[in-house]
Amino acid sequence: MAPNISLLQPQINSSFENDQTTVDIYDFIVNIEILFCFITVILGTVGNALVIWVAGISLRAKVTYVWLVNLATADLIFCLTRAFSLAQKYQGKWSFGVFLCKFNGFFKYANMFCSVFLLAVISLDRALCVLQPVFIKQHRTVCAARLVSVVVWVVASVMSAPYFIHWQVYPDKKNHRCGLKEDNGNAAKMALIVIRLLCGFFLPFVVILLCSVLAGVGIRRTQLRGKSRPLRMLVTLVAAFFLCWAPYHCFRLAKVIDSKNRPIKVGLALTKSLAYFNSCVNPVLYFCMGIKQGWLRRIRNAAYHPAVCGNTTTNSTCL
Repeated sequence: MAPNISLLQPQINSSFENDQTTVDIYDFIVNIEILFCFITVILGTVGNALVIWVAGISLRAKVTYVWLVNLATADLIFCLTRAFSLAQKYQGKWSFGVFLCKFNGFFKYANMFCSVFLLAVISLDRALCVLQPVFIKQHRTVCAARLVSVVVWVVASVMSAPYFIHWQVYPDKKNHRCGLKEDNGNAAKMALIVIRLLCGFFLPFVVILLCSVLAGVGIRRTQLRGKSRPLRMLVTLVAAFFLCWAPYHCFRLAKVIDSKNRPIKVGLALTKSLAYFNSCVNPVLYFCMGIKQGWLRRIRNAAYHPAVCGNTTTNSTCL
């Protein structure tokens, strides 16, 4: 009997070591998520609020500022809702009720849809500025941009509505969690992931790339001065969005294919934190690009330039 016990001992030790490794990895992931979520909430809230004040309140109304204000608004609300996720990660449970759980899930994806749709609209706007300057001079107004932004918000809200419906507070071991339950049905979950991947990433990116290429070719062909700077800003924003969100979509799709794979679970948790981080990266990009455009000078003179709603395309059609 003793020899059998000695043979089993290495297996028990190996199992214990595997369990300990799993716990260590889980703790590491949770700590990383808490760190990224904390940075997103603090920097994202302050940075996006500053962008909204500068571009939406203090400066003269322009079409480009309408796009930036709407992007910053989506990011700001997203960062504020991440505070609830931060509390859940830190406490290990959800303590804010069913409605805030559903709203948290809804705006998590509303931000993603709204951001990528606005980037697609900005790309189309930039291409039209280069390729159809006469049309743009007649129709590119601040009020038209605000109307388009409202449409984008409505479409993003409709696309995110299923998450408000399906997210719930559910028991998980000893505590309650907020999210989409793993056993909600593979067909429904797969449908949401495919729609999110196609409509929230792939198709808008095709539009963005096509419009950016057309705008770049038009600028090079016509040698238009002053048109390349806004295009560079757009390319920077698109690159940041792609680098932050593409890994998340890849790992999310991989988890559907193999939900038990531990490296995929670790990768999904890390890339999710990276995707959230995009909301506090954008204000830094606005500020860095804005210095070159004289934002600091405009802030000092902002009190003398009240915002207006009308055609602001006469002197600076595509700023």
